[in-house]
Amino acid sequence: MTEIFLYLPLGVFAGILAGLFGIGGGIIFVPVLLLGFELIDMNRAVLAHLAIGTSLACVVFTGLSSTVAHHKRGAVMWPWVICMGPFLVAGGVIGGWTADQLPGHILIVILATFLLVMSFQLFIKNPVHSEGGTIRMPSIPVFAFAGTLTGWISSMMGIAGGAFTVPVMTSHGAPVRDAIGTASAFGIPTAFAGAISFIVAGLDHPERPDWAFGYVYMPALIGIIATSTVSARLGARLAHSLDQKLLQRLFATFLAVLSARLIWTSVG
Repeated sequence: MTEIFLYLPLGVFAGILAGLFGIGGGIIFVPVLLLGFELIDMNRAVLAHLAIGTSLACVVFTGLSSTVAHHKRGAVMWPWVICMGPFLVAGGVIGGWTADQLPGHILIVILATFLLVMSFQLFIKNPVHSEGGTIRMPSIPVFAFAGTLTGWISSMMGIAGGAFTVPVMTSHGAPVRDAIGTASAFGIPTAFAGAISFIVAGLDHPERPDWAFGYVYMPALIGIIATSTVSARLGARLAHSLDQKLLQRLFATFLAVLSARLIWTSVG
């Protein structure tokens, strides 16, 4: 359990990004956990599943902290959360089941590809959106499609889904800061459903290491949430005060490097 201290800096970094971009932190948690688990010689048969399951459990706590901070600034559109929440849960359960059916190296390749696509998207997109336009509430079929798809993919990748839900909201006229705040709230049911699925799926796996609860590695979970829940509030404050263009480009570069490292590992 002394490994807890290895994950404290990760929690700080991921928490700030979670609050800043509404991403829940999972997009950072998963690849770094994969590298960290490699360093402690964790069994490769469960390495990817443990990284994703642990990330989802962390995102629940980070998302709660980030959502509270954004709510205090009036940047969470709760009617949207209520409408999409059930579909996010359904998608999260399906995603956890899907990931359990896939070999670990396949999950790593899928994750690396996803990170590369997100990196490219961040490089080319304009982080500045118009404020004060008319917000159009999506129909229930749109909520159902977007919520289920987001929950499914996010649960498989161990992320909160902000990369998917923020564009949906801004395309319907939501200010970017409200979209980021609402994406933090969206991440809670998504991650919770996915984490439960990963816990149940991994309970009877014979290759689980000590201190693993299903596919959630407790030392990493405790170490990350000890710092990420605090730093997420700082990230939320920064989201309301900083120009995000430079940070967005640096984050995109970081994702590209992580993607290349994961691809190299999976084919090596």
